[in-house]
Amino acid sequence: MKGIQLAILLLALGLATAAYTADRNEMKSVTFTVACYDVGVSTLKGRPGIISVQKGWKEGREINRVTFDPQLVSVQSMEKWLREAGTYLGTEPELNLSREKEQKQ
Repeated sequence: MKGIQLAILLLALGLATAAYTADRNEMKSVTFTVACYDVGVSTLKGRPGIISVQKGWKEGREINRVTFDPQLVSVQSMEKWLREAGTYLGTEPELNLSREKEQKQ
């Protein structure tokens, strides 16, 4: 509830968009491999449930890292939008950081 109150305050001050109304612990991230990360950003940014879209490189491929509210948008919807834009190549498997730490010990 505090997250919603904060979001309303930020909206009133013009410091946030409606996408920030969910609590931070509800946010998820996903990484898409794309043909053009600029197209990925323009395709996803501003859609309901999308908090942020970052562009970058991973192993020589262009990627978009998306932070989103899973109550408002699904990974499947984002994949569909990227396919329709002609840039979707794949969805990166997310790392299980606790499992990765166990394997290093």
